[in-house]
Amino acid sequence: MNQLKSYLIKEFNKLPFNLFQIISDYVSQNESIKVAFIGGYIRDLLIKKIHNIEISKSIDLDIVIEGSSISLAQFIKKNVSNVQLCLIKEFELYNTVEIFIDEFKIDIASARKEIYKSPGLNPEIEDSTIQDDLKRRDFSINAIAYEISERELIDLHNGLEHIQNKELNLLHDKSIYDDPSRLLRCAKYASRLNFKISRDSLIQSKKAILEWPWVNSGKPPHIKFPPGISIRIRMELSEICKYDNLSSIIYQLDTWGLISLISKDINVNKKYLRGISWIKKIDSNPILYLLKDSKSLEIDCERFFINSKEKEILNKFLKYKAIFNNNNFDDYSPSNWTELIEENNLGTECVKLLICDGVKYWRNILRWLLKYRFIKSIKTGEDLKKEGWLSGKSMGDEIRRLRYEEIDNFKIN
Repeated sequence: MNQLKSYLIKEFNKLPFNLFQIISDYVSQNESIKVAFIGGYIRDLLIKKIHNIEISKSIDLDIVIEGSSISLAQFIKKNVSNVQLCLIKEFELYNTVEIFIDEFKIDIASARKEIYKSPGLNPEIEDSTIQDDLKRRDFSINAIAYEISERELIDLHNGLEHIQNKELNLLHDKSIYDDPSRLLRCAKYASRLNFKISRDSLIQSKKAILEWPWVNSGKPPHIKFPPGISIRIRMELSEICKYDNLSSIIYQLDTWGLISLISKDINVNKKYLRGISWIKKIDSNPILYLLKDSKSLEIDCERFFINSKEKEILNKFLKYKAIFNNNNFDDYSPSNWTELIEENNLGTECVKLLICDGVKYWRNILRWLLKYRFIKSIKTGEDLKKEGWLSGKSMGDEIRRLRYEEIDNFKIN
């Protein structure tokens, strides 16, 4: 343990902007207040030490304080030097603060307890200790803290042992009921860290998902789909798309038998996973792709708070998927494809969904998305006016004809 502590202190001293010393100074000046590094930063350092592997190059620093998060944030901002920008964003609901020092991010949270009155609802909170704060975490490997004043490594849930065993363990038997988005994080860590879910955690997860989607029993009101669940799942999916391999996460969920967290109608095969890989390539909407095959689309749209614009995209996708798969467009020129897509107002999001789905003629649709839609007529309205054209439908038709001519003459490398 002493070797681990020495290693951690050495790594803390490598933090940019002399942060470890600044935070240590704050602790020295406020002796009754405890501050700890926590979460992914500590986890990745320990994995690096125990398994001799590098997890991530970027660092987001998570800090818990038994006291005011804004007080510590302001102290850091006052004492950090030689930076272009130090920005503080405060979130009063959970007494948390984000600090951005140039491009470096620090999350500071006041230690708290969380109480879930009903499955999936946002928790009620109260100020508490670092030890209690650890109990609200998702997995034991994320529930390890380094308390700065005592130079103490706090591991209440055998996180070090589970890191050693490359194992993912939920903290308690209601963990998934409290927050089912933890299943996405579990699949993410399994993919990113090459860890396995423990037997007990998998049993808990399967039991919880058998009853999904849950109906809130709180009185009043009766909530069919608690909004906190869907919002957290959508946020987690968005983060995964930015920083992880969504295909791997979806495959992992399916392997565990937990894909119904998103939709029971998802059929995970090579074509489906290929479509997921396109989501990031063309900046598509992941939740729309994951719901596209739902046989209960209205219910799933309600469950995930799909707005009217997103519903329109899904319905248009279903319509044109059938059109493209059941009709012959082999003789369509680039301008014909452009006219079909633009005159029917398919829109880029619907087009992206069609491409990700791999509908027939998806390559033609992709060319419109990447190339054809940006090609313009060689002449503008002002040019045509100089040639004697009058404003109106005939001028618009001519500009459109010239644009289509340019599109048909465009050579794809």
